[in-house]
Amino acid sequence: MCQLPNMTFAGWAAEPQWVTSVEMPFIPRAGVRMEHLEEGMDHEEMFKILATVFKKEVEISRKIYTVHNTQQLINQTCDAGFQIDRLLKFDADFSEFIDVDPNVCISDLDKFQIYLCESTNSQADNAMACHVQQPNPEQTTGLEPLIQKKLPEIFEEIRINGIVSEKTRLKLVKLVVSDLVERHGFYPSSDEKVALAGTIITTVPCLKVQVDGKGQGFEHFYDPSSHTGFLEIRLRNIRRKLEEDQRRYRKHKRRREVGQNPVQEVQDANDTRELINLMKRLRPSAENLASIKSGMQRTFTHRRSWISSLSPTMGEVFQEYPRFLDIPALFDSEFNTLCEGKGDLFMRRWEAVIIPQLTAVAVKEKHIASLTEGMDGLIDDERSYRMLQILTHLLPSIASSRCSVKSAITHLIDFVPTGTSISSLCTDDSESHPSPPHLLSIGSFRDPIRQYVIIGKNDKVIIPLDQDLTGAVDKLFKLFWVCNLAYPPQLSSVFSFLEYVYNIPLSTNRKSKLSQAVRGDGEGGCEEEEEEEEEEEEEEEEEEEEEEEEGGGRRRGGGGGRGALVYHGHKSAG
Repeated sequence: MCQLPNMTFAGWAAEPQWVTSVEMPFIPRAGVRMEHLEEGMDHEEMFKILATVFKKEVEISRKIYTVHNTQQLINQTCDAGFQIDRLLKFDADFSEFIDVDPNVCISDLDKFQIYLCESTNSQADNAMACHVQQPNPEQTTGLEPLIQKKLPEIFEEIRINGIVSEKTRLKLVKLVVSDLVERHGFYPSSDEKVALAGTIITTVPCLKVQVDGKGQGFEHFYDPSSHTGFLEIRLRNIRRKLEEDQRRYRKHKRRREVGQNPVQEVQDANDTRELINLMKRLRPSAENLASIKSGMQRTFTHRRSWISSLSPTMGEVFQEYPRFLDIPALFDSEFNTLCEGKGDLFMRRWEAVIIPQLTAVAVKEKHIASLTEGMDGLIDDERSYRMLQILTHLLPSIASSRCSVKSAITHLIDFVPTGTSISSLCTDDSESHPSPPHLLSIGSFRDPIRQYVIIGKNDKVIIPLDQDLTGAVDKLFKLFWVCNLAYPPQLSSVFSFLEYVYNIPLSTNRKSKLSQAVRGDGEGGCEEEEEEEEEEEEEEEEEEEEEEEEGGGRRRGGGGGRGALVYHGHKSAG
């Protein structure tokens, strides 16, 4: 589902945005060769596609193409005297190549199989190969009468409030998807879903959402590049309840059957290895960012299985996936998938909710009350650091760690003078004892050129960060989860408290009195946040009844549980 910033639970827009028309994606006329259209495509996004071409069922090539769309890919792979016999695209949901239309939408690192056969009439067949279906005109008409008949309250709601509530939006999605299935079956084409999404925001303009003026405004209903959105989610939930003979595709069960040919498994493993090697070669530039993110998403299951089963060191993880070092934002997406959409909770709660509540607790403790003095005159990073100090006092380390309360904070963040060379931070004596990753501030908090880095001395890993202290702590915590590392024993209680802030399963059954104090009533922390989450979950249950089961399985398979984590930063760490 698309994430839409600055949205509220009450509706889809603080101020309704009325439009009179929707720009639909450019669709060439049937029979038009793509060579005549490429001149007007310079502004369109280019995609890297892995295509395997077959002639007479024999593989003749396998290479990466950079194209605007599927039609251009077909033109680049189709030789003279041949025509397209079958076009298959890899579907990650079913782990299979499936037949698709020549006008299917594409995204970075998609995989295609193109089967060519001899052409009996080259000119006619070439025209056929370039044919792109137009959306059914019935799809773009008649939606308003349907809504007036079966969901008239939506227009009254808009007239009174200027927005559409979440509950009404759910009803609208159910209504239009039911109509879509009635017209085009359980597996409508991408064009039909795009047309429906565009018609929705034309009929109900306040549902149009554009972030920074980008996109068509209907991508939250259906995004053709990622095949996600409210319409797609509803369709998938409907398909789950279909009888076996009604399904177009079946779940990939062949791998579990006795005596199966392992060719498909080998091919999947080869495809994963190709993606990993491709990401290693891609420079961490803005133009390659989409390809890198797509590659990381597609190799997620393989990566979590590898990390969970083989327990590589942090250095080995970053050697296999070096883009984590170049693009720290990848920690956010990995953790968000691993922990089912909870990646932003710390950033949302820390300054707005947790710091005020921690301050209220600390002023009642005589031995640390002095740390709360002068808070109003501190800048944000100084205030966050003061709260981290308070945490280490309220949640002291275990006795076996032999760490004083005052020095515990240095295992979370330490300081070096401005001008210190980053390359000199990992010295030769760093291998003499286990040293879990921690934050390092180069310069003081008020230094205008101050920078935070994550440093893992045992693995000689340094990750520069372009964030404030709150963001740096967020990245450090996510690194422990992404690399499957144990928390430093000097800070085990502090990290367990951070688990509470992220609202993820606690790594220990021992409940912290501080967590209960911050909760206030002992029932749940950050009450306002949790009430919002409960409301959101209740609304999503109606539309995504079985989504939770799939998400939970993915997290368990990704090695996200903390029960068996071990720090592997150095051979002597055990």
